[in-house]
Amino acid sequence: MDTRQFLENILPGNYFITKSMELTKSQTSGTLWYTKKFIVLYYYIFLNDNINTLAVAKEICSIFDNYINSLPEELREEATDYFYASEDVADLRSENFKLFSDFAGQMQFANDSERLSYYECAKKYYFAFLMESGGQSGVNRWIKDHLYTSDFCYSKIDDIIIEWAENNRNNLEATNLWLKKYRRGEEENAVSGMRNDYMAFVRNERQILFYYGFFHSKSSGSVDKEFSSLTPIGELAVKSNFYELIAIWEHQKIKMLSQPVNIDIRGLADSVISNKNKFTVNINPYLTILKSLRSTMGFSKEAYQYIISRLPEYPSDGVDVSASFIKSVKKKVIGFHRTADVATEDFNKEILKYILGIRSDLVKDMNCNPFGLCQWDNRGLIVTNQSKLDRLIEIYSILCNYKSQKYNVLFQDCTNELKRQFACGAENLEYRINPKIKIDWDMYNIHSDLPILLATTVLLLEAKDSIILSKDTIDCFTDGIRNLCPNILRILGLTSKVALRNELRNVETVFTEKIFDVYLEENDEDYGTTITTYLEESLSDLEQKIKENSNLAPVYVDGVRKRNMVLISLIKSYNLQKYTVGGQILKCECCGKPTFITYRNESYVEYHHLIPFSEFDGPDHNLNILALCPMCHRKLHFLRQEEKLALYNDIAVNSYSHLSIENRLVGLHNEHKLKSYQLEFLLADNAIDEDAYNRILQ
Repeated sequence: MDTRQFLENILPGNYFITKSMELTKSQTSGTLWYTKKFIVLYYYIFLNDNINTLAVAKEICSIFDNYINSLPEELREEATDYFYASEDVADLRSENFKLFSDFAGQMQFANDSERLSYYECAKKYYFAFLMESGGQSGVNRWIKDHLYTSDFCYSKIDDIIIEWAENNRNNLEATNLWLKKYRRGEEENAVSGMRNDYMAFVRNERQILFYYGFFHSKSSGSVDKEFSSLTPIGELAVKSNFYELIAIWEHQKIKMLSQPVNIDIRGLADSVISNKNKFTVNINPYLTILKSLRSTMGFSKEAYQYIISRLPEYPSDGVDVSASFIKSVKKKVIGFHRTADVATEDFNKEILKYILGIRSDLVKDMNCNPFGLCQWDNRGLIVTNQSKLDRLIEIYSILCNYKSQKYNVLFQDCTNELKRQFACGAENLEYRINPKIKIDWDMYNIHSDLPILLATTVLLLEAKDSIILSKDTIDCFTDGIRNLCPNILRILGLTSKVALRNELRNVETVFTEKIFDVYLEENDEDYGTTITTYLEESLSDLEQKIKENSNLAPVYVDGVRKRNMVLISLIKSYNLQKYTVGGQILKCECCGKPTFITYRNESYVEYHHLIPFSEFDGPDHNLNILALCPMCHRKLHFLRQEEKLALYNDIAVNSYSHLSIENRLVGLHNEHKLKSYQLEFLLADNAIDEDAYNRILQ
């Protein structure tokens, strides 16, 4: 390691993410139990339906029970106690379980804004109520004690806080910041602060899960009121069992960069920055941590904070974590005059996120986590199983090489964008992220990558059953992974034994020969047309069938989502009947020009998903489908974003229904067919602007 060069190049704020929450309760839950419970409850309370019926509560119970039953048998009793609240009113299985409607209570509201604000806060408290989180001391302890009483409802929350404040008005040992404001006569502000402080963990934890690809929102996941979605990875996590969630978490950590492009790098303006151009991005931070762990057989918290978390890549000659070098680096970092660089708590929790999934010291696990290979204590991180660590590094090195090749352009774009953000922060200039680069990163981050995810399931089975993937053991792995990770196989389209066996042969080649050409091939979109089969139907019948097909649930074959070709055929038949009367030729819904007549004696058009079907999970819905000429179709896929605005404006004028892009999206949103990342893609693609984005959500 060139210690002189490292020392010269370090900059304030240039380290592995560092956001404060750790997503693991080491004394109360096992590997990823907390994360599983958080994601499931968040989905049902905020993103799906409030828990207003016992049927929904039973649905959540089914998810929890499936997860618990996938655990090693000796862990199931402890896990049951963890997933189901100890208090009867918060136990989803109980006859006395309190539904959200009862928890929120009845209120009279002056307007819709007041009503929405009330229920937004009530949901957060209900979430904390079911998670059994918060309430360690002071007013939070007081609030928590009241949440689980049978007569509690959210409308009483301010009275409960005021009662505590009055009881402690003269208690000098109570040093709550908001209590001081209360004593000074700022009662309304103080009560609001204490009310919001109790539920702050909801926002903080969700922000971390946003960075790691489980949630998506237009913000960084920290804003309360926004259009938020569970991502494809997040949806898989909801359905996953114990082993699958470990594999998913490893998959996300392998894909992570040291700082994702959507992070906010703050507090630079008052820092001492010698050369902002030295800002670096580590493409493989998780692998860097694992390699550092192997070379030292453990490292201190300070070694992580001041050296490992700031490495642009793992040095070929190893990493220096000696006390003398740490002292030199620490001295320079202190000289930056930036609090976040020297505060230890966030760095400790960041390394805990990276080792979550590979710890062997979580009490509730009883050493049953197959990936358990290290432990964390007051000194830092130490290795407990070197052979497991060696195997992960061996395979993760190959996967990271594949990742770097496949996504090289994206990573370079992200690096340049982060450098631009850093420069703006250092010079105290306004910064706005490039929306195209951000959405490209988001799509990379929120979707599964087949060789990486399948490889993590292989390694999990190897660790669990003490076998190694080889040509001779592929059949054994085929059966083992089908039993261990059925939900992952569905999302990867590998439910059949033949498909999985063939893919495992590819993975075995990657493992042994380090050749992954098969995974670097680019697949072009299918622009094929469909045969018209509904020309004898009346227009009214076609309209009805189009509506019915637009509202069908997606169809998956071996886990792969398939296009609804019936819907395309219905739309085509409808267009031909309605818009080619008297021998007219269908016009392009973008440029408005007639196309041509095919050998089938039909007007030719290509059907295009406004929100791309494959890359952005665009819905098979008539509002999302346009009839285009070949030239406009290609332009909408390949033209530069800044040149697409005119094309999207033309659609409002030339589309058969004369619906603007905005009105189409409002319709999709009203029918719950729109995800936040899809809307953000259209924002980045110049299909809509910020004002339209906000109007759609309203």
